[in-house]
Amino acid sequence: MRLPTTPLLVLTLLALGACNKIQAPDKVYEDFHAKVQQQQYREAYGLLSAPTRQAIDARVQKLKEASGGTLKDEAYEVFFANSFPPPDVVTEATLVSKEGDVATVRVLSSGKTREVRMVREASGWKIDLSESLKP
Repeated sequence: MRLPTTPLLVLTLLALGACNKIQAPDKVYEDFHAKVQQQQYREAYGLLSAPTRQAIDARVQKLKEASGGTLKDEAYEVFFANSFPPPDVVTEATLVSKEGDVATVRVLSSGKTREVRMVREASGWKIDLSESLKP
């Protein structure tokens, strides 16, 4: 007896589509926040935009050169060790706007609101701090 293949094909395509789904910008911010809180700095660093990581890498390289080679830490370790930690509790992360490959997420924590710029890269939405890292 031959089973119909259409339902199996549909289920397979749905499963594959779910694997390739890109997270929404606000969910990426929440994921970033959770990873920093859990001190999963390498994973959190991967959620920063390429220009942000390049700026951090350049600064850390200068620090390594200035230290005469005594600074051995990875860029993500130096960055998170010398940054203000995010608030303990993010009450809300809301997508405010999305135009093309740029989005803004409003973050509410400790009664304060701030906006975070996000950019879409090939691997998904990333937090973009490149403007704030300019000298």
